[in-house]
Amino acid sequence: MTYSRKLSPIERYYISCDKRTFPFATPCLNQMTLEGRGNIDERAWADAVRVASQANPGSRVVLKGHLGFAKWVDSGKTAPFRVVNGGDWNGQSDVGAPFLNDPLPAREGPTCEVLLAKCTTRHYIIFRSHHGAMDGRGTQHFADDVFRVLRGQPPIGENNNLSDLELSETLTEARSELITDEVTAPTGTPKGNNAERIWLRRTVKGKFSKVLARVAISIANSTRRHSDTAVRFQLPVDMRARIDGLRSTANLSGGLVMGVNPDTTIEQWQHTIKDNLKHLREAQIPRFMKFVPVRLLCWISLAMMQRSNEKLAQKRMISGRYRTSGILSNLGLVPVDKYQGGGFITDSIFFIPPDFDTTAYFLTITGTREGVEFVLRMPRFLASEGRIEKALDDIEYDLQQSTRSTPDAQTKESSKKQLVTS
Repeated sequence: MTYSRKLSPIERYYISCDKRTFPFATPCLNQMTLEGRGNIDERAWADAVRVASQANPGSRVVLKGHLGFAKWVDSGKTAPFRVVNGGDWNGQSDVGAPFLNDPLPAREGPTCEVLLAKCTTRHYIIFRSHHGAMDGRGTQHFADDVFRVLRGQPPIGENNNLSDLELSETLTEARSELITDEVTAPTGTPKGNNAERIWLRRTVKGKFSKVLARVAISIANSTRRHSDTAVRFQLPVDMRARIDGLRSTANLSGGLVMGVNPDTTIEQWQHTIKDNLKHLREAQIPRFMKFVPVRLLCWISLAMMQRSNEKLAQKRMISGRYRTSGILSNLGLVPVDKYQGGGFITDSIFFIPPDFDTTAYFLTITGTREGVEFVLRMPRFLASEGRIEKALDDIEYDLQQSTRSTPDAQTKESSKKQLVTS
């Protein structure tokens, strides 16, 4: 039977962000990026991607149908393996990497691909997926299978076609509270109207513990230098762990909204997350409008959703007020040694945040054997005048300072089976 699954309201929102006229674009992308070197066997890589794609039909889906009848359907076409000349790109920002903006159109496909960027000093393997079709963990699951094949092992594939909404409803009947636009961005007020969204990477070397809590408190402290509004973050949460043995590339992320008070401690933050997860709050159906249930989004045209999204982005740019201060996506400790094969030697791994034009601040956090990789995406009107660099400077400084008393601390919580991730 052909693999298919219903398009959920959240996935529909991600698709509504697509630019379907020239210049085409798919802003809401997952891009798991492996930085490394070696003499890459392109044929072996193409074969491995083909085998892994067959075992994971979610990597081959395209959108079929319209409105509430829409669903993801296996196209039967393998996720492509593409090679591009990356020139002098160094993996530190979006500058010099136009291939990262290549669209993955939902209806035409592909919605997933593996990109090899051959650059002057380094090479990059980038697992790219439409966020409507996959989430960060789903993309990583597919990458894991590609490397299994490269090592001569069989792929484990996927065994489930639940959507995020269907999975949530199997876990809880609760609905989340409506959250309004009342908080400011961590870097202060908008300056100008350049809404182009850029990203910057920062590698912090060392061994750290409780990274997510430390980073959240650091950003909150920085935010309060500009504003006295509340500070709260959205944390993507992988719901796969709620069902034993569930294997899926689908977009199965829930979410928590976590506040940070001036006196919040690391221990309090950790305790609150555990309590939220204990009560399955990451699976609560989100509310974005006061009187409109989230399921109704499936019956609103994509064009209307896109116009609404553009108006909201404009409103937030003018007002400087947002639903959350930012999104913090913690991928935990990623074992770099596992990602070797086909002549490619991985030295580090980072995740490029999706491009949400209504979001003030999106930070991905990835632990590696050398330290922590941070990638921060922001609109220029919030990143200008050195503010994006300063934001990463503050995180690095606070992280180093907070762990000086425990220099041998390991990212133990990152090596465990984590829920809080994209």
